[in-house]
Amino acid sequence: MDVASDRLKAVHASKWRLVKNMRERNALRELSNREAKRRIAVEAVARASVALARAEESRATVETELYQELVSSDPMPVTELDRRCHLVIGRFTAEIASARQALEEACMVREQAETAVLEARTVWVKRSAATHKWQQIECDVQRTSDAHSEFAAEIEADDEVLLRYRRGSRTQAAGDSI
Repeated sequence: MDVASDRLKAVHASKWRLVKNMRERNALRELSNREAKRRIAVEAVARASVALARAEESRATVETELYQELVSSDPMPVTELDRRCHLVIGRFTAEIASARQALEEACMVREQAETAVLEARTVWVKRSAATHKWQQIECDVQRTSDAHSEFAAEIEADDEVLLRYRRGSRTQAAGDSI
């Protein structure tokens, strides 16, 4: 059976694991940055939403005041009051349109930020899996290397025992012949 850890040296596996760790850390850093940008975008949407609500509330309040002036018994000419209403309401309408535009833009930025976070998370998950894979390979290489060292030590010990045995039997045979 062809096993990747059998073909690698411990040094190479360690270097690959370090590379994968660096890539995973970079991906995690990028994910963190994108999540921060998303939080900022969410806050911008909330601020834009509040600004729109305030603008609409202000317009409603001013409209109410203007209509109350219309029904009041002030001697102001109707045309003057009508002109004033159009100016004030027109200003608030422009302010509301601007606030709506800001809200729409903030929502688009938030959606883009959320998409970027999802992409960064996908990259990080893949790199994290690669890191764990190479950690396992490094452990397998180390285990294989330790087993080879142990076998080599056993073979060396066996060879040494055989050499002593052979020397002992030659010395014994030489002693018997004298």
